Amino acid sequence: MMTEKFSSLGIENGIATVTLMRAERMNALHPAAHYELEGIFDALARDATLRAVIITGAGKAFCTGYDLKDNLETGKIDLPGSGFGGLTFREDYPLPLIAAVNGAALGGGFELALACDLIVAAQGALFALPEPKVGWAALGGGVQRLPRAIGTKRAMSMILTGRSVDAAEGERLGFVNQVVPGAELLAAANAWAAQIAECAPLAIRCSKQVAYASFDQPSFAAMMDLASYSTAAALFESEDAAEGKRAFAQRRKPNWRGR
Repeated sequence: MMTEKFSSLGIENGIATVTLMRAERMNALHPAAHYELEGIFDALARDATLRAVIITGAGKAFCTGYDLKDNLETGKIDLPGSGFGGLTFREDYPLPLIAAVNGAALGGGFELALACDLIVAAQGALFALPEPKVGWAALGGGVQRLPRAIGTKRAMSMILTGRSVDAAEGERLGFVNQVVPGAELLAAANAWAAQIAECAPLAIRCSKQVAYASFDQPSFAAMMDLASYSTAAALFESEDAAEGKRAFAQRRKPNWRGR
């Protein structure tokens, strides 16, 4: 476990866990925390041994957004180029991301969770984009990603009202993958990560890239054209693709090498 000033990082069995450590501010993030997290996510993306990243919060909250108290104290609002939490503006993060939402995920905190590929929520978790209630808009990924995740009408019921949604409703709406008791949250997130780790790393990276990038293709033909995706050629030419066929024929567990 490595502890930074505003977060901590643990790595075990190829799975990284990033924990927001501003419990005294309900894990609201100020500029220094955003830049610290950007450095962590940059370093994790370069680590070829990693298979998935879990993001969670210390204390009672996941993340309650931008630290407005810090803004009032300093008069400063600052985000790195990678966005809220060093993550939300990234277009093609190579590792699967799992949000383990232990409490309130509000504003930028909900945007941080939406930037993840999976959301596992504790039963007491809450989600909202309340920015319009304080004269802002959730432009850090909230109003962009939520409609894609659950459809326009369902998303607008949250975006236009700023209302809070509990974990059970989040699962019904479709942006929460699993709801578990709080004591089981990290175990559940790690179980998802372990299932991902059973798959070939290049296959996971390609699948993730194509799933998201296909939204932006101008036509069905372009969406289906593998030349549109940088990871596709590398996947089919990889050692792992050949190993997968051998392992299947030999009825054994594959030995993935990530190349």
